[in-house]
Amino acid sequence: MRTSLAGIVLAALLAAACGGGGGPGGNPFDGGQASAGTATAPAGTAPAGQQPAPSPSPAASPSPTPNPGTYTVQEGDTLGAIAERFGVTIEALAAANALADPDLIFPGQELRIPQPGAATPTPTPTP
Repeated sequence: MRTSLAGIVLAALLAAACGGGGGPGGNPFDGGQASAGTATAPAGTAPAGQQPAPSPSPAASPSPTPNPGTYTVQEGDTLGAIAERFGVTIEALAAANALADPDLIFPGQELRIPQPGAATPTPTPTP
């Protein structure tokens, strides 16, 4: 008898904690906020009398930084990021600086920045 009574009490507590399931056709997740006959707007539409929020415009790609002629490598820089910043290719930047390994640059290293779209001159290694 005690086991049956404990099961009934547990079931009643669970039903009360869950809000009773929302009733027939009700939403158990609305916390009793919605009432019968209240329509909700379909997803992606604004409620009556309100304008929908404008869609964000796509972000414009940043313009290359004006070419200073040289650039001093900072901690965390990559040749790809530097090339993108100045609107040149990694290959042109590596060639202008006679870099045998474009993945090997160091903070404090001074790089020559070629003009975007210009023919890459043959670099003269510095002794």
